Amino acid sequence: MGDVSASVETVSRTVAGVDGKVSAMTTIKAETIAGGRRVMAGLALGSDGQTSEILAYAQRFAIVDESSGQMVLPFVVSNGQVFISQAVINTAFIQQIVAGMTIRSQAVNSQGLPLLELNFVTGAVSIRGQDANGSTLLNNGGLYVYDAAGIERTAVGRLT
Repeated sequence: MGDVSASVETVSRTVAGVDGKVSAMTTIKAETIAGGRRVMAGLALGSDGQTSEILAYAQRFAIVDESSGQMVLPFVVSNGQVFISQAVINTAFIQQIVAGMTIRSQAVNSQGLPLLELNFVTGAVSIRGQDANGSTLLNNGGLYVYDAAGIERTAVGRLT
């Protein structure tokens, strides 16, 4: 069976020096060793009078919202990746995006269709006006303009 062990440890430390330096820290650690494999999870909270930090030590990290009676994971961090169920971001500066689905505008026309739609699977771009008087579709076959009834009125590009 080999060496196996499990431990839980809590450490708290405060320092208030005569030189004016202060710090407070507390850690919680749970650790297991089985088959030569050490696995540890823990939290460290600290403040030094200038900054504060909360550190989580884990292979997987999540916030669980149990207030509704259902277990909801707003986000999970696993293997260096963050998985977010839903996000509202005021301003984002993104260096690189790899999109594998469709991005649609929140604004829709009078028929309920998004004003702008980017389909990354098919490579199509749809642009619509708010009044639903027509739309424009751009894809690898060409540029197409449709009237309010959805009838193609203009086609530029591959026409076969």
